[in-house]
Amino acid sequence: MSTQDQLFITLVKLRQNPSTDMMCGIFDLAHSTFLDVFSRWLDLMYANISFLIKWPDGECIRSTVPAEVLFQYPRVTAIIDCFEIRIEHSKKLKTRAITYSKYKNWTTVKYFIACHPSGSITYLSKGWGGRASDVHIVRNSDFLSQKFHHAGDQLITPSFTRGRKQLSAEDVANSRVTSNIRIHIESHWCPEEPGPHSGWPTSSAPGEETAG
Repeated sequence: MSTQDQLFITLVKLRQNPSTDMMCGIFDLAHSTFLDVFSRWLDLMYANISFLIKWPDGECIRSTVPAEVLFQYPRVTAIIDCFEIRIEHSKKLKTRAITYSKYKNWTTVKYFIACHPSGSITYLSKGWGGRASDVHIVRNSDFLSQKFHHAGDQLITPSFTRGRKQLSAEDVANSRVTSNIRIHIESHWCPEEPGPHSGWPTSSAPGEETAG
């Protein structure tokens, strides 16, 4: 297979995400060959062109925000969440302890992801063991740095009772809106099953909002 064809099928998989069976059928490839090509090109692209991925400025973001999101959060810049991927148990007890997720009741790798309101992924953290909390991962990423945000940015999260017996009608309504927007980002990492992960804050440019 030519270098051009290898790059092409990698880009098709990234852009359209057809099933592996479909990709192998279209390009007449064995599963092992396709997976090898795809994995190798991901590494090559990360090493050579990751600098092309840039955080869009506020004006660019607002000009492409879907109307339904813009109506509720006119200054939103990102929707964020954490997701987990199940992995095999390590033979090393220390590694198994670090990767064990109480939420999944299994060993996992966990990532923090941010997505533009229009759907494109704009940030992905390094992987963490499933034991790490969402808050720990966010705080130890550079997502909260001045590289992406500025003083005055706001974080919007679903409401919690926090000692109250129940939420007010206003809190319930606001949380419902926030949760509906959250589905936007979950489609990237769990297209078939909505995943009830922890809170998803949102981040914004100076004086702007971030929905999570």
